[in-house]
Amino acid sequence: MLIMKKPRRSMRTNEFTQTLPPSVNWHFWPWCNYGCKFCFARFEDIPRADKLEKNTALKVPRLLVDAGAEKLTFVGGEPTLCPFLGELLTKAKECGLTTCIVSNASGLNKGFLKEWNHVIDWIGLSIDASNNEIHSKIGRGLRKDLSKGRSHHLELAKKVWNDCRSFGIKMKLNTVVCKVNLNDDMSDLVLELKPERWKIFEVLPVDGQNDGDVDELLLEKGDFEIWLKRHSWVSNVGIPFISESNNEMRGSYAMLDALGRFYTNDGGGHEYGQSILDIGVMPAWKNNIFHGQKFLDRGGIYDWEGRK
Repeated sequence: MLIMKKPRRSMRTNEFTQTLPPSVNWHFWPWCNYGCKFCFARFEDIPRADKLEKNTALKVPRLLVDAGAEKLTFVGGEPTLCPFLGELLTKAKECGLTTCIVSNASGLNKGFLKEWNHVIDWIGLSIDASNNEIHSKIGRGLRKDLSKGRSHHLELAKKVWNDCRSFGIKMKLNTVVCKVNLNDDMSDLVLELKPERWKIFEVLPVDGQNDGDVDELLLEKGDFEIWLKRHSWVSNVGIPFISESNNEMRGSYAMLDALGRFYTNDGGGHEYGQSILDIGVMPAWKNNIFHGQKFLDRGGIYDWEGRK
């Protein structure tokens, strides 16, 4: 029996030292089959073999709920590469969590959705441009396709988007703005997709994650605002439009890695603490740098409850 729990709607504005923020991003599977040049979650500083085994990972949702979490976002790498993702989603729902997957769409086939849609509240799909020429240039595509100088990401993402809709899953669109897609106009595409939320991120350099690859993609001062001005009108037709600059992103997410460690990017790179499985959630959290006011100001709490 699934236990549903309503998110809190009134949160204090301090640094969340007595409880977790209600929303946690769990980067539980560090591997990915895409080649995005700007990716800031490669976790190449973690040995490739290091991850939580299934039976241990299944303990994490309950630990987070008991410490105050209400929504758990499964992030990678690419989450759908994990063979026990469905079991983790089920456990999260049994604990009363709202669930979300952030995916590149490659593993969200109809078979997966048919089997697990009942434990998925939200899916965030990443689409960065209105055409695949741009996706190819930034590496948004399967590595086997990119090696041939092409990407089929847009067609795949649109098909998966419609499949998710058919199962009643709420959809979030994630877009990273960089030098390559700066002059692109995604308005028609977004009007076609009609996401429940559209999150736009300024391309973020993170030491030890995307060094070198991201340099040619970084924006000049004022570029991000130009892109936002071109697209912000979609909020007038009922599409929530949420933008996050580098400053707004850094230190404003509660992030857990594949070993169960909270980490922060506040200082420019990843700084990891001890695993929640070793010392407990709150002792681990209290040693983590997190800016609660930034979290609130960027819209970290919204109406995420339940299915359509």
